Amino acid sequence: MQKYLLDNLPLSLQERNLLYANGQQVYDQVIRDGGFVKVYCQRDLPAYLKEDDWVTFYQSKVIAYEYKSMVDGSCIGKPYYYNFSEMLKIYEEKSLSWLKHQISILTIDPKALEMINVFFNFEALKQNHGNQYTDIRVQQPGYDSFSPCRINQQLEGMKIMDYIDYLNDPTKFIRKEGLQADQRLFAVNVNMQGWDKEINHLKQFLPKCLRPQGENDGLSYLRQEIDGVNIPQIYIKTDGVWTGGHQENLSVNAININHGPADCVWITVDNEHVQRLRQKVIELFETDIFKNEGLWFKEPEFFLKNGIPFRYTLQKKGDVVILGAGCLHWVKSLGQTINTAWNQVALDDMTLEAMSERHKLNKEINYRTVIPYKNLMLDLYIHEKSLSQMTIERIQLELQNFFDQENRKLHLIDPPSSQLVECCKEVQLCSKCEHEIFLYFYHDNEEYLCLECVINKPNHKSLPISMKYRYHCFYYLLQAQPSNCNQEFCCPYTGKTKCTIQQELKPAQFKHKGQPKLNSMLHGTDKMKKKKFDRMDYEIDAKTSIYNDKQKTRGRKQSIDKSQPAIKRTRNY
Repeated sequence: MQKYLLDNLPLSLQERNLLYANGQQVYDQVIRDGGFVKVYCQRDLPAYLKEDDWVTFYQSKVIAYEYKSMVDGSCIGKPYYYNFSEMLKIYEEKSLSWLKHQISILTIDPKALEMINVFFNFEALKQNHGNQYTDIRVQQPGYDSFSPCRINQQLEGMKIMDYIDYLNDPTKFIRKEGLQADQRLFAVNVNMQGWDKEINHLKQFLPKCLRPQGENDGLSYLRQEIDGVNIPQIYIKTDGVWTGGHQENLSVNAININHGPADCVWITVDNEHVQRLRQKVIELFETDIFKNEGLWFKEPEFFLKNGIPFRYTLQKKGDVVILGAGCLHWVKSLGQTINTAWNQVALDDMTLEAMSERHKLNKEINYRTVIPYKNLMLDLYIHEKSLSQMTIERIQLELQNFFDQENRKLHLIDPPSSQLVECCKEVQLCSKCEHEIFLYFYHDNEEYLCLECVINKPNHKSLPISMKYRYHCFYYLLQAQPSNCNQEFCCPYTGKTKCTIQQELKPAQFKHKGQPKLNSMLHGTDKMKKKKFDRMDYEIDAKTSIYNDKQKTRGRKQSIDKSQPAIKRTRNY
């Protein structure tokens, strides 16, 4: 090691002295501990690196020997670790206004985690939900490429109990299915629809601002429950399985808890560096990280050699990973473990701008997201008066553009009549292309079509077109931000919102009894339609049964309306 550094790098006198004193010993210890990236990015640096400014020397010079190449150690970043005082304050917060970092770690107290894991361990999942089917991915551990992984296959849905049996004896299952000996199975997208006991139990131990559909969460304005977005999902992992590189749907915030027992490695790129990475990958490999979201995995060496900033996070048992808006990330499991995850939207300028940019990108690359951006922005524009004037004006301009685009398409169709179907405000996805329905649509029997799909029908000029909102009302809305809720636009939402009409009107007043159910967003090999369960939106605290009874009479979830679509969240893996 000494000879390599002396022959290949210019060293100062101080660096030479460090190298001669204990250079080889420090290097050997770093390698035994997993390499400099892992050692440097943990919560606390080991004593042997704190002494004599070894971190700076290793990061700038010694790391070149570790990788046998000229690499840029300055691009290594670590997550932000909250200390006890900060965590105590977070438990008092009612929004994500405190979130300033692209990836941060909040650690759950071991005793609290033990109580949480009463429901989140292998045996409990097998006993309580063993007959539920979930998606399964067949993966090859050690994948390291930006090219789409061709062996990231799917199996037909497997029961949770069968997957846990696989974890106990993988060899037996691999032989039975005819898989390769080094392949791994990954249980993804375990939907928690109807898991009220587990979700409510989990909420008891989390800060209000981090709970699914918590206070001041922009996703509370969603009109339907979406698995993995405003309803948590579970991921059951074994050694070596991985989640491919991706941003969250519409670049929103993400919450992820590692219930253990094993650790997970997260590699992330801050939103501000994502486009730089994208262009570099296109230049070197002629592939687009966004068009292949979820299908690639890249180790840190690429970033060190190309000087692209990244962060390395070891998520231990009990760690809650909190992602900022637009954070690009990919994850690998170091053993058998259970994670729960869901999304939130912080109501700040940075998050809402990142969502807007991602929505534009999705349109550019024809990428479909399960979060209805246009409808969500409409509801935020109406209800969230705390947004900055800059954000309000930007949303207003976006809504105006959406409105104009819809009317231009309508003009091409030139329908014989337009009829208002007030009850269809909850319709959000086209039955054919599964893109968002915003203002105009055609419906017949069980088919709901956006204007793009209507235009492609041979008889489109004779089709009656329906409207979710009246033209002139939408026009008036865009002239100024309204001061009060409006029955023309408001409807029941899935979470706690600032809508006053939602509290005054029962969901049945918005319901159109003749509206059939949209097709579920089912992808891959998951052919099973999930049952929508009735869930109440009550606060999870030490409340009395009287309080809970009161809550059952107000603010029911959108899933109660059986005419609405059951939306399945598609994550990138």
